[in-house]
Amino acid sequence: MEKPLQPIKLPPLINDQVQEALKQYILDNHLQNGDKLPSENALSRQLGVSRNSVREAVQSLASLGILEVRRGSGLYVKGFTLQPLIENLQYGFLFDLRELEDLLIVREVLENGMVELALRNLTPDCLEKLDALVEQMHYNARHGLPLVDPDRAFHIELFRPVGNAILLQLQDIFWSTLRKALNHTQIADSNPVRTAQSHAEIVAAVRSGDAAAVRRALSRHYEDIKLRLAHMKQRQSLSTEETH
Repeated sequence: MEKPLQPIKLPPLINDQVQEALKQYILDNHLQNGDKLPSENALSRQLGVSRNSVREAVQSLASLGILEVRRGSGLYVKGFTLQPLIENLQYGFLFDLRELEDLLIVREVLENGMVELALRNLTPDCLEKLDALVEQMHYNARHGLPLVDPDRAFHIELFRPVGNAILLQLQDIFWSTLRKALNHTQIADSNPVRTAQSHAEIVAAVRSGDAAAVRRALSRHYEDIKLRLAHMKQRQSLSTEETH
């Protein structure tokens, strides 16, 4: 039986090769956030490629948050951040309520899992800030102002004592996405007074030091958002049926 030809393995694109070389350079030299890299001219000479190839690779790495290009200064290593992921998620979730709902579930599990650590490291100063944010939410609710900003700040402050920067960035994924989604879907808070009160109940549970009570208070808050998403999904479903 005749044996077929094997597919030819094409070499990786030059842009990919340069990106990998630059990432390896950062690792080999143990470069940290803010450390400077050689100039594009120096990199092109060392790699044996054109300056345009280096520039394209640098732009790709900058879009991924690995490098930072400072005009008139040069190339620098950028600290780890989830910002590129946050920006892409915002667009992807804007019109898909199911995925937005899934994101909410992940956030709920994440926060519930960190309750003990937060309580263990909570300080009187943190409690004062939480009280102030609840007062701001009550004020906004009474005056018809949005609660998104103080709500976001509340959850950030609640878990700031954990000392986990990745946790805070993951929380921002939810709030940044929700803020964008509010501009494209009808999931705005229909009862801001109740939302403000639910946060007051979370603070009361935190003061008790009872982790289970904090989780129950958080869950009641999550249920309201889930209900709003469910209603919006139902309206979308009915609208789709009417157009067919």
